[in-house]
Amino acid sequence: MFSYIEIIGNDLQHPFMGFVDYEFKHNVFSMTLVRGMRRLSHIIIPLSEVTDIKVERIYGADRISFTYDSKEYVFINTGFGENDYLIDHVTKATHSNS
Repeated sequence: MFSYIEIIGNDLQHPFMGFVDYEFKHNVFSMTLVRGMRRLSHIIIPLSEVTDIKVERIYGADRISFTYDSKEYVFINTGFGENDYLIDHVTKATHSNS
């Protein structure tokens, strides 16, 4: 799947704002940050370590956010059916580990 994301954290000099290619596999959230055709970095998040999940609607756009490793990951208006897919996978995996 492909989505727009912001990554905000105290240890980041500048928050990342851009696109991410992501997938869920074996209770791991795997993301590749991209800018244009260039891959910037790869992030692997064990879903058991995700906290503070929020699902909001802001100015008519869906926003899904969570915290991992003291960084906030914010997905904004991820497209047709993608919001539900993202919410289902993040919340199911984190609830099953509670």
